[in-house]
Amino acid sequence: MAIKTIIFGKSRGSLIPLSFGFFLLAMTLTFISINVASAYSVKKQLTNLAEAAINRSAQSINTLAYYAEVNRFSRDKRVPLDCIAAQAKFYQLINQLRLHEKQIKVDHFKCELYEVSAQVSIAGNMPIQIPFMESIALNRLIISTQVGASSVYIPN
Repeated sequence: MAIKTIIFGKSRGSLIPLSFGFFLLAMTLTFISINVASAYSVKKQLTNLAEAAINRSAQSINTLAYYAEVNRFSRDKRVPLDCIAAQAKFYQLINQLRLHEKQIKVDHFKCELYEVSAQVSIAGNMPIQIPFMESIALNRLIISTQVGASSVYIPN
């Protein structure tokens, strides 16, 4: 009899806790989507800056190896790079740049005779801090990207 009155009778519950739960879920998803979009935007900007610096450093030609025609008998001609000058140029360009008032850090730089690559990163905080997650590890973000360039000989 009591079950019959519960099922067919008036409800004694309140929708306020359910509404509040949906509100918290909606706000959390909004915060997360804004943070992901911001991180993606920063990664694109970091990649663009690093590609510009690596392409500029890939223009450092090893004149001795170039005029000695190191790859004279090779099918695919490439211009040899001066690795010391390319590394110095890359570090100089990256140290001059700032991304959202943060310093860009060079994690790894690799130079071979015909190609150069680097990995750069930036550390910062999330743009919107999630209120009930007070952990510093969750609100801290490290974005890194890897770029590279090679020197291809284009005959006249």
